[in-house]
Amino acid sequence: MDKCVEYLREHRREHLDWTIELCRIPSISTKEEHKQDVAAAVRWTHELCEKIGLKSRVYETGGHPAVCAEWCHAPGAPTYLVYGHVDVQPTGDLALWDAPPFEPVQKDGWLIARGAADDKGQVLVYLRAAAAWLATAGKLPVNLKFLIEGEEEIASPNLGPFVEQHRELLACDHVLISDTGLIRDGWPTITYATRGLLYKEVRLSGPHHDLHSGSHGGVVANPANVLAALIASLHDESGRVTIPGFYDDVVELSDEQRAQLSALPLDEKEYITSLGSPAPHGEAGYTTAERRSVRPTLDVNGIYGGFMAEGANTIIPARAGAKISMRLVANQDAEKLSGVFDRTVRERVPDTVRVEILNHGACGAYMAPRDSQPMKAAERALREAFGKETALMPEGGSLPILPMFKRLLGVDCLLIGLASPSCNAHGPNEKVLLADLDRGAEAVARLFGYLAG
Repeated sequence: MDKCVEYLREHRREHLDWTIELCRIPSISTKEEHKQDVAAAVRWTHELCEKIGLKSRVYETGGHPAVCAEWCHAPGAPTYLVYGHVDVQPTGDLALWDAPPFEPVQKDGWLIARGAADDKGQVLVYLRAAAAWLATAGKLPVNLKFLIEGEEEIASPNLGPFVEQHRELLACDHVLISDTGLIRDGWPTITYATRGLLYKEVRLSGPHHDLHSGSHGGVVANPANVLAALIASLHDESGRVTIPGFYDDVVELSDEQRAQLSALPLDEKEYITSLGSPAPHGEAGYTTAERRSVRPTLDVNGIYGGFMAEGANTIIPARAGAKISMRLVANQDAEKLSGVFDRTVRERVPDTVRVEILNHGACGAYMAPRDSQPMKAAERALREAFGKETALMPEGGSLPILPMFKRLLGVDCLLIGLASPSCNAHGPNEKVLLADLDRGAEAVARLFGYLAG
């Protein structure tokens, strides 16, 4: 293990070049014009896998391809599956970037590029650790498999069918993932739970076309006014969601859970300030740490309708709509709440407008066993690599792949986050702290050894 760590430090420059080279590929999975770029990123990863000594193959799916690689020559040792992705989000407004998104720049210890944190830099940490073991020991202490896809940023539409079709190929004892974040820069972090998601779109329509608000105002219902009233009705004054039965299956936090969350190194003032918000906000009776991770929420993600251009146009819009997402916690049933949400909206919208409700996805919450051998091995490996005790935290976001792996492969997932809280994933100037990637690679190399028993 010491030789592996030494190898990683000696080859840090080479491994940084890997990250830079992969980040140069504009593998934006949501845009058709970048289809070949996504395939190129998958192919590049496949070639690296073979270069370091893994058996690798590119698989076609119904959309973007995926690469599966493995080293399975440790009889009697457990088998671990590493999951990651090499597709990235669109760049957004290029004027907000300090440099072109696919021309990686190093500045003050950071690597700035689209995909540097999410997820190219993180997934390469596992290949760096595997390369170190194979170069210094000629073998790995465990059986290791990789599944690296090109569709995560478009909700992995083909991943479930692929895993189901290739269960034997992907059979393992546990899944290893690094696609989450650190609680603070330089502070090792394991995410043990994620929230579920229920995403809806509510469309309201009234007159056949936009109307003159002077001639027809007060005569017909304004869909935008009705939408505003509907949205306002979804929370009460204490910040609780007013959908009937929304909290029925939510298990209240124990004193022990609340104490664990309060012990996390999260400075509320610093956190809220970093987001640019004037003050904390949320459900009464809960802390910021609790609200952001283990309490269910409902948020409007977008509102549209009426005249939105510069200047004035006095109309009654014919249509208005909102996209609304709910983050769900353990025991909440997305399918059950989907029906309740739809009924509630229809009851609260008057018959003076027409209503249409679209579904944009749902997934359950996930919680990993905190006393598992992989969890304990990871805590030890991270502590030794980072020189700090590992923070165990629940994550407010949703990862549909976690319940999917549990359902199809029957295994749990270990989430080791290496992205900075300020990495700006999905936004302009996405970046990763190189020191954390280096420590992450050393931690994973140690983890492979400790996972062997």
